[in-house]
Amino acid sequence: MRAYRVLVTDKPRRTQRERVGESSRRLAEAAIALIAEQGYAATTAQEIGLRAGYSRDMVRVRFGTKEALLDTILTSQYESRLDTPDDPSESGLDRVLGRIARMRRFAEEDAQLLRAMLVLNFEAAQADDLLRVRIRRWLDQFLGGIIEAVRAGQSDGSIASEPDADTRAREILSTAIGYAYWWIVEPDFDLPAELTRWAERLEAQLRSPTDARVD
Repeated sequence: MRAYRVLVTDKPRRTQRERVGESSRRLAEAAIALIAEQGYAATTAQEIGLRAGYSRDMVRVRFGTKEALLDTILTSQYESRLDTPDDPSESGLDRVLGRIARMRRFAEEDAQLLRAMLVLNFEAAQADDLLRVRIRRWLDQFLGGIIEAVRAGQSDGSIASEPDADTRAREILSTAIGYAYWWIVEPDFDLPAELTRWAERLEAQLRSPTDARVD
């Protein structure tokens, strides 16, 4: 009896949802790579589409504008990793230090994405458009989270009561922005290591002398 082999060569057809998901992912990856390489202003929607392996109009088809694509990346891949909800069981001091730890892990695990998003933030700050307004709004929200953490620490006794929470929080955010900028302009700057050292100094500065955990 002759044996017959059935060759299956056709792959299952992807659904429209799967195709949209893949193209959106590839466009986001292309945008991140281009911004990391050449900056936000120099990166065009057409370049992003071509880098992703699609037509020059693909960003417009999927997102409408370059800004809308970047807004999606900022929300889903950048801000959500830096500004996660605080654990109410942690002290205020641990909540503050946790923000620095998240930034350090981000730099260790996905340096290209973090660099691209920081470049985007710094460049967009000079533009008079909706993206600038959106980034400023997020920074205000992030600052508010630090203020709440410092206040919680001053309330639970883990953070010294002076200076006031607003002043402390603004100093912390300003220092973090300074480290971020230094990393962008100085390729040899070791951001994770510097953040580790800063966190150690900051803990000593913030800790209340009456904190029971002081050795």
